[in-house]
Amino acid sequence: MFRDIATVYKKEIKSILKDKAILLMCILLPFGMMFMEAFMMKSMTNTEEKETAHDAYYLNAPADLVPALKSIGFSDEVVDKDECVKDIKNKDAEMLVIFPQDFHIDLTAEEVSNIEIYYNSSNMESLKMREKLSAVLDTLRPVVFTVNADTSIKYDLGDEGYQAKNIIASMVPGLLLMTVVYGIMGLASNIIAGDKESNFLNTVLITPVSRSSVAIGKALAVMTAAGISAISGFAGLAYFMSTVSSMMGDSNALSYTMSDYALTFGVILCVAFALVGLILIVSTLAKTSRSAQTVSVIPVMILFLGSFLTSNAGMETMITKFGFKNFLIPMWNATYLTKNILLTGAATTEILVTCAINIVFGIICLSVVSMLFNNEKIVNE
Repeated sequence: MFRDIATVYKKEIKSILKDKAILLMCILLPFGMMFMEAFMMKSMTNTEEKETAHDAYYLNAPADLVPALKSIGFSDEVVDKDECVKDIKNKDAEMLVIFPQDFHIDLTAEEVSNIEIYYNSSNMESLKMREKLSAVLDTLRPVVFTVNADTSIKYDLGDEGYQAKNIIASMVPGLLLMTVVYGIMGLASNIIAGDKESNFLNTVLITPVSRSSVAIGKALAVMTAAGISAISGFAGLAYFMSTVSSMMGDSNALSYTMSDYALTFGVILCVAFALVGLILIVSTLAKTSRSAQTVSVIPVMILFLGSFLTSNAGMETMITKFGFKNFLIPMWNATYLTKNILLTGAATTEILVTCAINIVFGIICLSVVSMLFNNEKIVNE
């Protein structure tokens, strides 16, 4: 049986190596997706930092306040109030601030100065300017008391790298799964349905090679491709994590060990094995490659939905209530565990149970594929 499995495996590996499209999907796509995600995040950050001038204006501003307004992007161009208000409403301008002629801060005065701020709440850039202006105006208000004034004392008792880790833990599971799955989905859905459509499967099934060996050999070939995709994805992950760390302004914010990376890699491979088994069932039941690829999208989307839910802060309280039960659900448990590993760490029991559940699920799926292979109805007549 092992010789038969090896024979099928070698045949499928040779087919994969000859197909440049599959190699592109498995090797270059995972790294490229992680690289581009990091590149776009870095570009967006650099763009926001470079933006210094906006379509925001002021009238009658005190001389000592003008430098602060210019520093957050206000223009010193003199504008007409009515025209500017119209532009703000039409989203052609972002803000107009009008200071009174007798602007002052005096707690003893009977009337306080009123500053008119025109903005557009349906314009994101206008809202950003409002936040920046609020920060500037806060410095002008009378000081009644101070908070955490002693800079020598550490008042924030949380993990300094938590914010960076939270970004990583929320994004990485979904990104890694996406890179691995996209690399192998076409191959997994086509590896049986394609042979069936071309009538090559008829030839295979009448050979002395057992049908179970055929199923296992094909599954191992797809898993090899999944492993290559995972390695490529993790290579891109290194650049992604360094980018997020530099965005946070602390190169030591992401203090992960080699064991953390190894555990994440192992968990991703286990869930890939489970998913491959599920897609192979679809590929075996389908009559054509096109139908197999179409239906295979369903389990993939369910997996991505699980990744989205685990990364959603609003769902965290509800998911936490399930406790250890989260680790008993195939594929879902992998995204949940991966986030825990990258954010706070995970217990050995949680890791073992998650991997075991996905491996068992994958084996069950392969058993179903073997049963379907033993059914003569799957052979095209």
